[in-house]
Amino acid sequence: MKHKFLHLQSLVSVALCIIMAMTFTGCSDNDEEPTGDELTSIIVGVWAQDGDNDIFVVNANGTGEVYGSPELYEQKKDGASFVWTYKDGWVKAGIAGVQEEEMRVESVSKNKIVWRRYDKEASTDDGYEKDAFGYYELWIWERYTK
Repeated sequence: MKHKFLHLQSLVSVALCIIMAMTFTGCSDNDEEPTGDELTSIIVGVWAQDGDNDIFVVNANGTGEVYGSPELYEQKKDGASFVWTYKDGWVKAGIAGVQEEEMRVESVSKNKIVWRRYDKEASTDDGYEKDAFGYYELWIWERYTK
């Protein structure tokens, strides 16, 4: 009887070790960022910026249009052209000489992208956070559907 009890304790111990190992390996904070090809296939399309009326039309060829509201987008009126690139985890987009943005993906799905939008001139007094790359704020885009 004593031998059977020790065998049962060993099995329970092994089972607990396996469960604990699966728990620690199942969840990870260091999710990999999408590659350039993956992000390019997701980002191409029409996006609405959360908290703003801006509508972004992103083309696969590295160009795009931004409109100040859904109405202007629907009318194809008063859009501003921009260019964008992806390199080494960074998306750089902008209207030359007017506005330049540097962003890294915080999280991405087919219908929502949360960007870390960087600002070299900002500080924590401006409400910006700071990490190893500098000051940033989160910028959320959701797939635009009408």
